[in-house]
Amino acid sequence: MSLAMIEVKDLVKNYGKHTAVDGINFRVRKGEIFGFLGPNGAGKTTTLNILAGLSLPSSGVATIAGLDITKHPIGCKKRLGIATQDANFDHHLNIKDNLYYQGLLYGLSRKELKIRVEAALSWAKLGKYRKKHFHQLSGGMQRRLVVARAMLSDPEIILLDEPTTGLDPQSRRQVWDYIKDLKEKGKTVLLTTHYMEEADVLCDRISIIDNGRIIACGTPDELKKVLNNDIVIDIALDPAVVNVVNRHIEKDLRNISGVNYIKRSDNGIRIGVGDDAVIEQVLNSIITKYKISGINIIHPTLEDVFLHLTGREMR
Repeated sequence: MSLAMIEVKDLVKNYGKHTAVDGINFRVRKGEIFGFLGPNGAGKTTTLNILAGLSLPSSGVATIAGLDITKHPIGCKKRLGIATQDANFDHHLNIKDNLYYQGLLYGLSRKELKIRVEAALSWAKLGKYRKKHFHQLSGGMQRRLVVARAMLSDPEIILLDEPTTGLDPQSRRQVWDYIKDLKEKGKTVLLTTHYMEEADVLCDRISIIDNGRIIACGTPDELKKVLNNDIVIDIALDPAVVNVVNRHIEKDLRNISGVNYIKRSDNGIRIGVGDDAVIEQVLNSIITKYKISGINIIHPTLEDVFLHLTGREMR
């Protein structure tokens, strides 16, 4: 089993009579991107705040690289970098000076810090904007800068709280590339998100959390299999020959292992298969023999999983 860089056991956080985190358990392996997927108010940020030492748990245990967060808070913080939703940059300083003065809090020498600030700006592709102030940057640049700040101390673990909230699709995908780069650099990443696609694209494993409880955990593919849903292949055919061709296609497909069902329609045929490996066999069988006018492949989504598990849409 891979080394657990973050491990949480029976973690609880109460605010008076309200339970924000309700006895959750999970572990984040070294070098993986682990996602907390859930709606606003599910307990994602509260959990990150506890791991970052910004809030104390009501009960339970959490460790960072084997260190208990309540018994060894300084040791834990030395291993962490955190990118919060609130940027909290000094509006009177340019972004280079912001990084420099905030980097002093890590106890780095001024010589080392100058090197690391330049490296952070270069990584975030913000070197030519070093004299700009935070509010003068675009939304995507701001989020990259927040992540770059989290990397100043070269931590083993990066905590990202809703890293792309409020960004346009292009900027969001740019930030995704930077998060993937963190993994390539050997970092362990724990991120929170309420974007289904973001969790699917970035995360090696995902915990779905709702009302303070983890209700499912696994790889994106494992979670999708919770539904026991087939991958659907919709084949559109020429209306003039659809009835005749459908009969032949149906006969051919029944010889392919992994085809779970075949349904005819007015303009084609719908095929349900168990996994991606069967798709190629099905398409080769049809495309080489028949003239088709369209193909649509529909996979189960994380949104389908969330609806199945919670009975409602993401808030």
